[in-house]
Amino acid sequence: MPLEIETEIEHDLEDLKKNIETTRETDRWSDAPADVKELFHVLEWNIIEGEHFDTKELIDEALEKDCTARTMIAGPMATGIAEVGRRFKMDEYFLPEVMMSAKCMHAALEVLKPLIVAEKTEDVGTVVVGTVQGDLHDIGKKIVAMMMEAAGFSVIDLGVTVTPDEFIEAINEHNPVIVGFSALLTTTMNMQWETLKRITAEGKREDVKVFVGGAPISQSWCDKIGADAYGIDALVSVEKAKACVTNLSNMKGGDPELHAALLAIDTEREEAKLAEAGAS
Repeated sequence: MPLEIETEIEHDLEDLKKNIETTRETDRWSDAPADVKELFHVLEWNIIEGEHFDTKELIDEALEKDCTARTMIAGPMATGIAEVGRRFKMDEYFLPEVMMSAKCMHAALEVLKPLIVAEKTEDVGTVVVGTVQGDLHDIGKKIVAMMMEAAGFSVIDLGVTVTPDEFIEAINEHNPVIVGFSALLTTTMNMQWETLKRITAEGKREDVKVFVGGAPISQSWCDKIGADAYGIDALVSVEKAKACVTNLSNMKGGDPELHAALLAIDTEREEAKLAEAGAS
């Protein structure tokens, strides 16, 4: 396998692992009835093995048992793709297996997308998301977008390899509360910075909160480029988005109350991880 392709796959899977880090079976499935757990295990197995042909039937059966789209995304789909990442990293899976699992994941997300929209109970604001120019990876971004929709946000997904001009056009057209830049490669992460600088130059910086995420992204990178929030996974991204909406009265950068709220989310996340590690 060419080194550059292998590197891209590794970054893509690392991002997916970030998105599901807090969605282990012990957290998500512990209260589920036995028949639902069985369905979830089959759906998880389908993701791992790349068996996408009966995905819709499994989802329909889970819905009949009162499972939500959000539960399926955060549960078996998340844990399944995490296992794919583990197997690839351990050289148990190679590019063909990863591509089959990704195909199954995409098929499931396409089925669940309209259901996520239907589960919305309120419209709490608009979010624009996109993978930055030069980057074609989008599974992690799609998971974040769907979780945002489930939380009540209207999400405008610009897709992949989105130029700074396209982000600016979307801001002008949709007036979002938040703009999210995804980058899955170290070679494209600098486009987050370039896009942010363009938004600032166009006089739009104080109109939006800027979120960054992706495999090579960190809190230190977020701080370096002057973004407002780093989403280490989909669940944290949603919580931070809600915090931004709560602080709409002061949208200017450097808002100390918002900074404290975002820090509290990260602190709570770390405490939960430590508690889980101590219990295992």
